[in-house]
Amino acid sequence: MTWNKARYDDDAFAQLAKYFDSAEIVELTTVAAFRGLMNRFMDSLHIELEGPELQARGGRAVANREDLHAYIEKLVNLV
Repeated sequence: MTWNKARYDDDAFAQLAKYFDSAEIVELTTVAAFRGLMNRFMDSLHIELEGPELQARGGRAVANREDLHAYIEKLVNLV
């Protein structure tokens, strides 16, 4: 979202449209944009979003590609 790479990517939109209607795509985009805004806002104010346990591991959550794919598939199947 930050770099707006999907702006001219009709295929990306077509893939989303297979599973979501226009209103749902707007909602997904809004959530993603808001999350990006909050990350920048909190970073600017030096406020940590994650708890001490995650911060002790370097402040980054870890998810591999397969886990993310499985999560997205689960979301798609809920539709």
